[in-house]
Amino acid sequence: TMLPSKAWNSLSPDLYATFWGLTLYDLHVPRNRYESEISKQHAALKTLEEVADNSSSAITKRKKEKERIQESLDRLTGELKKHEEHVASVRRRLSREKDTWLSSCPDTLKINMEFLQRCIFPRCTFSMADSVYCAMFVHMLHSLGTPFFNTVNHIDVLICKTLQPMICCCTE
Repeated sequence: TMLPSKAWNSLSPDLYATFWGLTLYDLHVPRNRYESEISKQHAALKTLEEVADNSSSAITKRKKEKERIQESLDRLTGELKKHEEHVASVRRRLSREKDTWLSSCPDTLKINMEFLQRCIFPRCTFSMADSVYCAMFVHMLHSLGTPFFNTVNHIDVLICKTLQPMICCCTE
C-alpha cells in the first residue's frame, strides 16, 4: 500500500526495501579518508619522537601523547577493517538477491522511470550523503550486472527525460 499498485509492475518490493533500507555506510568505504587520517597520526608520532626535550615531565607528557595517538591509530585501523568487512558482506548479500529484484516485473520498459520516481529522486533531496548513496546504488546495480537493469537506459531517462525538463522549468 506504500505505492500505487501499478508501480509494482515495474519495481519489486525487494528492490524498493533494499534501496530504502541501506545507507552510504553499507555501500562505500572512504578508504582515502581513512588512510589520510592514519598518515596524520603516524606523522604526529614521528614528530613526538623528534622532540629533544628530555626532562622527566616532557618524557611523561610525550609518553601519554604517544599512547593517545597509538590508541587513535588502532581505533582507525580497526574501524577501517570493520567497515571494509561490512561493505563486503552487504555486497555479497546484494549479489545473491540481485537476480530476483526485477525479474518478476512485467513492465521492463518502465523500470528505470519507476526506480527514479519512487527511489532516486525522493532520496536525493534528503541530503548530500543520500545523493551520493543514490549514485553509489546505481553504480552497484550496474557493477553487479543486475538482470533487467539497463544502465544506458537509466542514464537516458535521468538526463534526457527527467533532468532536462526540470532544469528548463527552473531557469529563464
